[in-house]
Amino acid sequence: MTSHNRKWKEAKLAEITELVKEYPFVAVATLNELPASIVSVLRKRLKGDAVIVVSKLRVVQRAFEAAGLKDDKLNGLIKDSVAIIFSNKNPFELFSFIKKNKGDATAKTGDIAIADIEVQAGDTGLPPGPALSILKGAGLKVAVQGPTISIVKDKIVTKKGEEVISVVADVLGKLNMKPMKVGMKVLGILDKAEKQFYLADVLDVDEEELFNKFVTAYGQALNLAVEAEIFNEASTEVILIKAEREAKAVDDSLDLDAPASEKKEEVVEEKKEEVVEEKKEETIEEPKEEVKVEEVAEQATEEKVEEAKEVVEETDTEKEAQEVAEQVNDATEEKQEEVQAEASEKKEETAEAKVEETNTAEVDKEAAELAEQATDEEKKKTEGEN
Repeated sequence: MTSHNRKWKEAKLAEITELVKEYPFVAVATLNELPASIVSVLRKRLKGDAVIVVSKLRVVQRAFEAAGLKDDKLNGLIKDSVAIIFSNKNPFELFSFIKKNKGDATAKTGDIAIADIEVQAGDTGLPPGPALSILKGAGLKVAVQGPTISIVKDKIVTKKGEEVISVVADVLGKLNMKPMKVGMKVLGILDKAEKQFYLADVLDVDEEELFNKFVTAYGQALNLAVEAEIFNEASTEVILIKAEREAKAVDDSLDLDAPASEKKEEVVEEKKEEVVEEKKEETIEEPKEEVKVEEVAEQATEEKVEEAKEVVEETDTEKEAQEVAEQVNDATEEKQEEVQAEASEKKEETAEAKVEETNTAEVDKEAAELAEQATDEEKKKTEGEN
């Protein structure tokens, strides 16, 4: 071993040892058939979150021993051509990130097309010669146009899910087409704190499917909490809303089940009271009796005046006539008071009689009509619900 190689190995050993101590997660990934360009792209994208180290297997193993990292599953994967990834991302997050970050690659014989591989029409930039036969061998319609070969018509050379044959792989290589997606394959990740090693099949989960499962589980748990009346931050509001709706439904049901006769009686009583009040106001405000009182008073006065005139004519002296006139006036005033009192009493009796008649005849008649209307409305409502 040259001095240069020894120094490089010692520096690499020290570097890996420090990385093992610094990062909480250690991953092993295969480099088989992985272009160096893909590794370079991943290094840039993981900068600040992870470090990718490619070294000789013996150097890696010695670094793990020096750092006290002893895990049989992890050490068992360190063989052939591998890369070691030291990360701050948790195992599932790191695996998902690397899986999504793939690069374009040329198709090799035997590869399975992940989508339809189509060669589009146009100038290939290839000179006439052996390339012309190769392009025709892949089923392409070509023509020589000037110093280069042109593809006349678009053609799908391999459909999705089919295996890439040798001649197609050769054509795609000459046209510099990269229809395949290639990425680093993580074999496993060690969680140092939990001393738990995760293989790739455990880490490879469908994020969308997992998210939908969480949503479904949350909904089922919430429904269970609501039905069992388990109060928590999520279920309390739903339980209260559910209780309010159920209480309202019960109240509406009770209103519908109430007997029609009870509703009818309530309506009749309300309308009866309204009619009684209206009739009282009409009776009290009636001005006809006042007119009768004034007419009676005037008639009585006229009668007394006539009597007085007759007495005056028959009286011989002025003194006797004056006395008789005074008596007539007094009598007239007394008669007016008596007539007014009688008229007032008659007015009150008339008002009471009319109120009583209203309460008996008219109110009963109107109440009966209202009761019939209420019954008809109830029947219509019941028929509508049925």
